[in-house]
Amino acid sequence: MQISELPVFIVNDDEDDHFLVNEVWNELEIKNPLIFFNNGEQLIQEIKFKKTIPFIIISDINLPKIDGFKLRQILKDDESLSGKSIPFVFWSASATLQQIEKAYDLSVQGFFVKEQKFEEIKDTFKRIIAYWFKSKSPEKL
Repeated sequence: MQISELPVFIVNDDEDDHFLVNEVWNELEIKNPLIFFNNGEQLIQEIKFKKTIPFIIISDINLPKIDGFKLRQILKDDESLSGKSIPFVFWSASATLQQIEKAYDLSVQGFFVKEQKFEEIKDTFKRIIAYWFKSKSPEKL
């Protein structure tokens, strides 16, 4: 499967953010399909039972049921996913030093704060996706 065919998982319970990310995707003309999850449990079900492996996971921290940190820990501890080289980044409304440190202790590959302006959000997603398209991993070879 081509990299551009792999879905991008967005874990965020804010419908306005879903709309915004869709608009960014359309303007950037990114081919990867978006799959939105309102909570981490939905994402875990998708990976475990449907066996869908994403190109990247972009998650909020504040989520219902299990927060983004717990979601990252569950995925990190899952032996069936450990060799899949799935990038995981946080995209959250705010960030404290403690949250950023905790994220990197969980081996996330990035932490981004949601900007207010559409062009800034678009630039962030453009850079995230471009970086991971260029990055090599065992799964992409």
